[in-house]
Amino acid sequence: MSGWFDKIIGFTKDKKGKRKIENLVIFLILGVIIIIVASSFFSGDNNKDRNINTQAGVALLSTRETNEILKLEERLEQILQEIEGVGYVKVMLTGVSDGEAVYAYNRIEQGNRQEQLRDTEIQSKTYETRTESELVFMDGSSGERIPVEINRINPEITGAVIVADGGGNSTVRSNIINAVEALLDIPKHRIQVLKRK
Repeated sequence: MSGWFDKIIGFTKDKKGKRKIENLVIFLILGVIIIIVASSFFSGDNNKDRNINTQAGVALLSTRETNEILKLEERLEQILQEIEGVGYVKVMLTGVSDGEAVYAYNRIEQGNRQEQLRDTEIQSKTYETRTESELVFMDGSSGERIPVEINRINPEITGAVIVADGGGNSTVRSNIINAVEALLDIPKHRIQVLKRK
């Protein structure tokens, strides 16, 4: 064991017999620092990119879900303005939920089962399971990462208020109520049509 240590000591001596262990220690410390910095630099970049893309995906999800009722209001305004006598229309919808999207996940499940036997009798059982989930993304046309959507659950609308120029006319009012009832599948008593000032 002392043989390899003597080789290292001999390696650190120069021709005049002076020891340069200090130089060897400094080179070793510098080598370790370079390895640590290089490994954290290369692996850190991948983790940073993944975190940035995941955060962007989460922001994309939240804005997409909050806009569902607004999009529905705009579409309803467009179609109601096409009804004869309605005129300018403004729509406000209320809902229990703003809709929901179901996204694809990569799931990895691992299980381990152990049984301890003693004299052909099961003495103890151990079950271990491990599950990992990761959101699946696809690349968009402009390079952004978009989460893969499997299913979309439409918003649950509970009421509607419609303000229209022709809201004072009973025929127009009835036409608006019937159209909203048919489009949103909500009962008539949850639809209010008012005349615009």
